[in-house]
Amino acid sequence: MARDNHEVLEVSHDPGLVRLQQAFRWLVLALHLDDGGDNDGARIVTCRRCGKRNRVPAVATGVPRCGNCHDALPWIAGAGDDEFAEVAEQVSIPVLVDLWATWCGLSWMVRPVVERLAAERAGEIKVVEVEVVRAPRMSQRFQVCGLPTLMVLRGGEVVARQYGAMQTPALRSWLDDALRDQGGAHPSSTSTATIASRPGLLPLQR
Repeated sequence: MARDNHEVLEVSHDPGLVRLQQAFRWLVLALHLDDGGDNDGARIVTCRRCGKRNRVPAVATGVPRCGNCHDALPWIAGAGDDEFAEVAEQVSIPVLVDLWATWCGLSWMVRPVVERLAAERAGEIKVVEVEVVRAPRMSQRFQVCGLPTLMVLRGGEVVARQYGAMQTPALRSWLDDALRDQGGAHPSSTSTATIASRPGLLPLQR
């Protein structure tokens, strides 16, 4: 049964949001967690162990690994209504879903924390980012009533839910509790897919 934290924080419309968005985009580009992106949603991710750049698809069997050193890579993908089932539900490892909006200041605050956890838990979790404007059916299905909304899915089922922004230690603890309650993540027992490297709520109203 899903564990919910029903504390809903107000959405921020602070004028400084644009600067925060720009700072976030600089951060993910600097970390090579999102380098452009192909039409199929693939991202170019730099291996933190050997520095090799790898193309990580939004959908794959197993978990993505560096084509050079075979270390696990952070797995972050975006999804809308049409892609959600394939990207977030047909996965062999737990999925951390981040439902967010471009106009929500708290969403921009929590996204770097989520992407940091994706890097820390490479091979153990997949992060799926859902922009609610692009995914009204998912917002209705999961009864999203505050942004950002974070959920942990296993086999497409919600096992934990959290509303509002969280700092890294709190979010890390919440995620670990959710994985532990559901038997944890066992990356050693999941199939792996080596990715070939290459250079280079009902919807909230604004």
